[in-house]
Amino acid sequence: MLTHRPWDASTRSSSVNEPQINVDHFYHRPIYHVVGLLGEKSEISAISRDLASAGVDVAAVEILCGEQGARILDEHGRYHGLRARIVRAFQRLGYDETTLEIYDEALKKGDLLLHVPAQPAERRRIAGLLQRHQVHDVGYFAPGTFEQFPILDAD
Repeated sequence: MLTHRPWDASTRSSSVNEPQINVDHFYHRPIYHVVGLLGEKSEISAISRDLASAGVDVAAVEILCGEQGARILDEHGRYHGLRARIVRAFQRLGYDETTLEIYDEALKKGDLLLHVPAQPAERRRIAGLLQRHQVHDVGYFAPGTFEQFPILDAD
């Protein structure tokens, strides 16, 4: 559970300029979103500031965390009905299986999963911004594709 924020983890944030935490809706795939994992919760404020400076609507950023976040991600579709189970069954036949497993495992061990809306032309810039804040396993979901971003050099 995040402790630096003044809002309840199960609701929208109290400020327009803060990300949404553990909002429960099922994504088939978060199309037009840069996604990534963050282990250091204290980076959220700095990431939010930098995203806002980059023109991102920070209130549209979603963060999943903890067991509740893992249930929302719903790796196997168990918590969101028959349609979700069917969607996840098909995804497990393709490359989404590995992505779902990585994110589910990370949420259960305490990492945060960030979803940042980004148009295709902005995806690399947003991915780089997140990586500069130690966000890892960064990728971009576009219609029918997933682009994994390489780890930035420490230089």
